[in-house]
Amino acid sequence: MQSLKKLPEIFTTSPSSRQMISNALKTNRERRLARGLYTKDLDTPLEDYVRRHLWEIVTKIYSEPVLDGRTALQNGPDNDGCIFLITSTARDTVLPGLTIYARRGHQPLSDDTRTKNGIYIPSPARALIESMVPSRTSSRRIARTYSRDELKAYLEAYLERYGEDGLSRLRDQVPAVGQQLGMTKEAEKLDQIIGALHGANNVLLEAGGRTDRGESRIDADRVVLFEKLFTALHEFIPTGRPVSAMNPANNELSAFYEAYFSNFIEGIKFDVEEARDIIFTNKVPQGRLEDSQDLFGTWQVVSGAAHMSSPSTSFDAFIRQLRTDHVSVMQGHLGKNPGVFKAKDNMAGGYVFVSPEKVAGTLEEGFAMLDQLKGGFRRGVFAMFLISEVHPFDDGNGRMARIAMNREMSADNQSRAIIPPVFRDTYFVGLRSMSRLGNTTALIRMLDFAQLWTSEVLWQDWAETRSILEACNAFLEPEEANEHYLRLERPR
Repeated sequence: MQSLKKLPEIFTTSPSSRQMISNALKTNRERRLARGLYTKDLDTPLEDYVRRHLWEIVTKIYSEPVLDGRTALQNGPDNDGCIFLITSTARDTVLPGLTIYARRGHQPLSDDTRTKNGIYIPSPARALIESMVPSRTSSRRIARTYSRDELKAYLEAYLERYGEDGLSRLRDQVPAVGQQLGMTKEAEKLDQIIGALHGANNVLLEAGGRTDRGESRIDADRVVLFEKLFTALHEFIPTGRPVSAMNPANNELSAFYEAYFSNFIEGIKFDVEEARDIIFTNKVPQGRLEDSQDLFGTWQVVSGAAHMSSPSTSFDAFIRQLRTDHVSVMQGHLGKNPGVFKAKDNMAGGYVFVSPEKVAGTLEEGFAMLDQLKGGFRRGVFAMFLISEVHPFDDGNGRMARIAMNREMSADNQSRAIIPPVFRDTYFVGLRSMSRLGNTTALIRMLDFAQLWTSEVLWQDWAETRSILEACNAFLEPEEANEHYLRLERPR
């Protein structure tokens, strides 16, 4: 008979464990989440626990589930706690604070995005086609699919965020996806709705005197900045800092600090031991569930060696990757629309980033330059600044920028660039110098030093690494460091 200690934190019953689980439940050594599903966490309120571990729980219950209906279009549960899935078994599951409604449907398509935990996010074309089949509300739940008015509102928001070219690309994908799903009639209806919206938008543009629709979809001033950085990076000769084949322990340690520091400089601050408990033992400090989810979600992304070594080879793949990473990092902030580009302007220190209607077009212009750069460092610096300058999401943009940077560096087997707290002001000065003054040198030199420093730290032993980081002043906040005339030092 299995031992409770040997089971993972979230586990299901099996013939060999059924009696042991029953005994543990009676003696309050575990808690029931759903039929046949349990957790060893005895402290976290169950509704909070389910929200934090939602997608892990989903994959414990269902094999290769595909987000369905409004869950797919929203990238998460609805406000009333409903989740809709396409699975191999049409079995609903009631959880504390949430209910999963599952139906049989088509298996994942090639354009659907598979997340690290094995859940498939359907392409917008698929999600919209499947939403063309009406569903009804009930006393228990909201309707599975969007109403016609909700669909139109979604497409209008899509047009605002991705521009006419983005809407046209979506429309072009609809017929082929409809054939794969065996839903050609629904695809035709969707095509008509998109066509009507597209035509109405063209009329509005012409009435407003905007005839150059290509220019209206990009931020021309930002493109000039990107061109300047592209030229500087093309001419810059980086120092090669290859990494040796990392064993899992090394990767675990460096990824921990990458996630920890990336959140710390954004104001999400934990003690190192608190952060370690959050990531590796699921121990959440009282009242800090959302912050813990941010840290854990970032770690999930940056700790995946294969995931972080696969740069996007097309603009569509780049956007899918960006959105998927954002869903993981922002999983605890459903109100921040994880994976969805912003609908309102955002700013920092009075500096206004790219407007929502120009996000997709400006990213596409930037990606065309990124695609021409060679070498992990060059590509990493450009990807970081591109995302940081566009600021495509409501929140989490800094972390997305650094994840994109380190993915490009890892893909070229180069050391990543980790930004510790003491280096925060230097990092932001480099960004602002590029954004406001076009100072490419400050940005490149700053990130070159960050990569050099990261490459020289021995990410091998927890205690030893912490001592090294303390000796480098890595944990100090800039205010404290400046007061004592300290800075980020290279490891001795």
